[in-house]
Amino acid sequence: MEETLQNLIVGQSEAKGSTFGTAPTRNEFYTNYPYFKYWKSDFNTHLTDPEGLIIYIHIPFCVQICDYCFYMREVLKSPKQMSEYIDTLCEEIKLVSNRFNLLHRKVDAIYIGGGTPSLLKEKQFFRIVDTLHKYHQIKDPEFTVEAEPGTFSFKKIEWYKQGGVTRISMGVQSFDDEIIRLSHRKHTGEMALKAVNMVKDVGFYSNIDLLSGLAGESMDTWRKSVDTAIQSGVSMLTIYRMINYSNTTFFDKSVRKDQLALPSDQQEVEFMTHAVQKVQNSGYDSWSSYMFVKDNYKHTYTEKSSRGHDHIAYGASSFGKFGNVVYQNSNIVKLYKEKVANGEVPISRSYALSAKDEMIREILLCTKLFSYTSDEFEVKYGFNYIDLIKDAVVKLEREDYIAIGERGIELTQKGTVFGDYVGMALASSLKNTLALDNISFTY
Repeated sequence: MEETLQNLIVGQSEAKGSTFGTAPTRNEFYTNYPYFKYWKSDFNTHLTDPEGLIIYIHIPFCVQICDYCFYMREVLKSPKQMSEYIDTLCEEIKLVSNRFNLLHRKVDAIYIGGGTPSLLKEKQFFRIVDTLHKYHQIKDPEFTVEAEPGTFSFKKIEWYKQGGVTRISMGVQSFDDEIIRLSHRKHTGEMALKAVNMVKDVGFYSNIDLLSGLAGESMDTWRKSVDTAIQSGVSMLTIYRMINYSNTTFFDKSVRKDQLALPSDQQEVEFMTHAVQKVQNSGYDSWSSYMFVKDNYKHTYTEKSSRGHDHIAYGASSFGKFGNVVYQNSNIVKLYKEKVANGEVPISRSYALSAKDEMIREILLCTKLFSYTSDEFEVKYGFNYIDLIKDAVVKLEREDYIAIGERGIELTQKGTVFGDYVGMALASSLKNTLALDNISFTY
């Protein structure tokens, strides 16, 4: 036995560059890795100036519920309803910031979404802003507020500018009056365009959301919406697919009651293919598989959220990420308010990401970003991800979903249309590779 061990040690010590397996000594005392001689000054600034936070705030109230909407929302029935919610929200900001010592972390981006944040009254809006400034380090972040054309006005633009807002995201979805009506919305296409132009003329960065695949949509109505959005000249166009989730009125009408016909999957692909081609040929660059920008505009909130930066969630039902834990706040307003009133952080569920999970999340979300590089993944995780999932990469490249460039994977025009499919294919391949060590996943 001793002779066999000695032969093993000698054999290993002769291996080029090997340090493990040499004859045992007491000459070393290991307290760190890598060894100190490899340490440099490259990341000094990263340590002394910690990565900034992003903040999401959810305002769940609407004047009506859109038939396609699956987000947590409630109809606003009284001023008291909003007022009490803002009281709780501001108390939550104080509670969470103090609990996790967030005051000294710079805030890179704030996003107020909903629901319909443009329902906020002036005092309510400024109360949120003042509370954020009191409990966070806020110095010229990107600051987005979502708005709905029917609840928007020039007066609100003045508040937003005074409160530090830099970006308005207008939930248009369609510029065709009949499509808007079938979605159970109250404004018109003309009102939507007027609101968009109002934002642009004042000088805000502006975004238009469009939804492909709404009830009643035809290629003619879709072309009208895409053309109108392009002609508006906004900084960014965001084009989502309308997903028919089971908690929506569309699902109830189209699936449970068979009262409504929605565009087929093939029709929706044709809508999106037309939009991508038209937008890319009209002075917009692809920023992600569903976002298109002018003049190299970068949307800080989405970029940092996708890359897994610390993401603080405020408000009922909001999602966040802190360290390696992703979480969601209570999605029932009553329960959310009770938890905050009792001094509890109002989290309802969470998941601790393993090192494997972090890598898979990165591939799933970031390969849809046109700013993402293989070097970025390698710096974080020590692997060239293309080498880890070579078969999937070759297949997607052969089928014209991706191209391999100097920066790593880039989506083709076809890949832009099917961006989530590409992300899932790559992430699934990576998951299979990482599962070869027989340490199973919990999902």
